Amino acid sequence: MDNTILLSKISQGLMECCKSKNFSRVNKLTVNVNENSNINSCNLYEYLKNFNKGIVDESTEIKIEIEDLPDQVVIISSIEGDISQECI
Repeated sequence: MDNTILLSKISQGLMECCKSKNFSRVNKLTVNVNENSNINSCNLYEYLKNFNKGIVDESTEIKIEIEDLPDQVVIISSIEGDISQECI
């Protein structure tokens, strides 16, 4: 799997998590990747900024952690965000 597919899967997973938890915005995101992955906080931020508009912005903190994972595996290990006002 190339980076674009992995970035897309992270983006989709993030949207699903935000929808299920009623997050209106992501403040912090931690993603675990394989040591051979080319995904870094900069290219992940740029991808999410373009494809997850409204929930990711310049104040979103993205952290990448290297883990002993199989190739083509990425784990969203932590998401912190704001709850949608509609749910309060």
